[in-house]
Amino acid sequence: MRIPYKKRFAKHSRRGNIVVLAAILLVLVFAMVAFAVDIGYICHADAELQRTADACALTAVQHLPDQSAASLAAQKIATWNKGTVGPDIKTSDIEFGTWDRDTATFTSTTVRPNAVRVAIERSSRRGNPLSLFFANIMGISEANVTAAAIAMYDNSLCGPLVGVDWISVTGSPVTDSYRSSDGSYDFQIPRDKGSLCSDGPIDVEGSATVNGNANAGRGCDTTLYGGAVVTGNTSPRLRPLNIPEVDTSAISASNDNPSLPPILKGKNYVEMLDGSRNFTLDGGRSYTIPPGDYYFNDMILTGQSTLTVSPGVNIYLSGKLDTSGGDVINSSQIPNNLRIFMTGSTARIAGNSDNHMIVYAPNTAVEITGSSAFHGAAVGKTLTLSGDGSVHYDESLKLDDALDLPKRVTLVQ
Repeated sequence: MRIPYKKRFAKHSRRGNIVVLAAILLVLVFAMVAFAVDIGYICHADAELQRTADACALTAVQHLPDQSAASLAAQKIATWNKGTVGPDIKTSDIEFGTWDRDTATFTSTTVRPNAVRVAIERSSRRGNPLSLFFANIMGISEANVTAAAIAMYDNSLCGPLVGVDWISVTGSPVTDSYRSSDGSYDFQIPRDKGSLCSDGPIDVEGSATVNGNANAGRGCDTTLYGGAVVTGNTSPRLRPLNIPEVDTSAISASNDNPSLPPILKGKNYVEMLDGSRNFTLDGGRSYTIPPGDYYFNDMILTGQSTLTVSPGVNIYLSGKLDTSGGDVINSSQIPNNLRIFMTGSTARIAGNSDNHMIVYAPNTAVEITGSSAFHGAAVGKTLTLSGDGSVHYDESLKLDDALDLPKRVTLVQ
């Protein structure tokens, strides 16, 4: 049977349509491949850069306050995690600052930073964008990928006034905070960081006022009696303190005791330490301790005596600490200049003495009583605040650095 000419022509013309349709579908297939491969590559690069930024920030913040060491550590971690997409980072990619937990904000500063922000990017601005594979077909040859992370460190201590086993606050004492870097406490508006913390219970009674938090240990309570006030939160803590003990094995064998200047008693100058290695300052005398690391048994200051210290005085006590009777302890009024480390016995800060120091004594019963004024920070096995005195935490202190405690680091953004 002979096929009419018109029908044969129509049949052959449909073959051209298939070619056009195949070409269109081929473009769509390539576009899908480009989407699958290149988008996957971009997501992979984004994850790798974020992982590296996180690692760099966490590593760097552990080296604070040494900002140079922090920068070098971050750059080393970036190199180790470079992989196939990670770039080197520059010092300009590492930013130091402070992280405010209350407002969740990072403020750039090189003055006492507690946080590090690390930014990593592969971009045309930096001259190192990601080169794509199949997206070139659609005229897209590269992509920009950036990642950033902020890490901060917390004090291993949950507050500046610590009683590991328990805290008792009775009478009418007041806790608050200030900044010695801004001058004397007497000329500042009191702040609200005079916090208490413990692994055990906290009792606050009478007319005591705690301007800050009072956080008992896990499973324990902060209990208020009478007209006592705690301005912050009183929820129990979740983690134990795990505060390291004081190790005096090295300092007991090698110390700067011989460099202590003699003191005038009567008409003669005599050695400051007696045969039992006790340090006693009494009778209205004044004495200046030069910088150094010292090891005493007892340290007793009474009778309106005045102790002056130069920056960098560390005193280790195997016995007791006792201040009373109108003494002035550390007339520089910079608590970080005088750091006292104790292995046991008792620490009693009493009378109407004026004290500026850090007391780190996790195996010692620490008592701040009477009408004394204590400026700085105190850590004891137990902590008792009583009488009508005042305790002022110096916010200029970085307790982890001052006490060489391990840092608790965390990513915050």
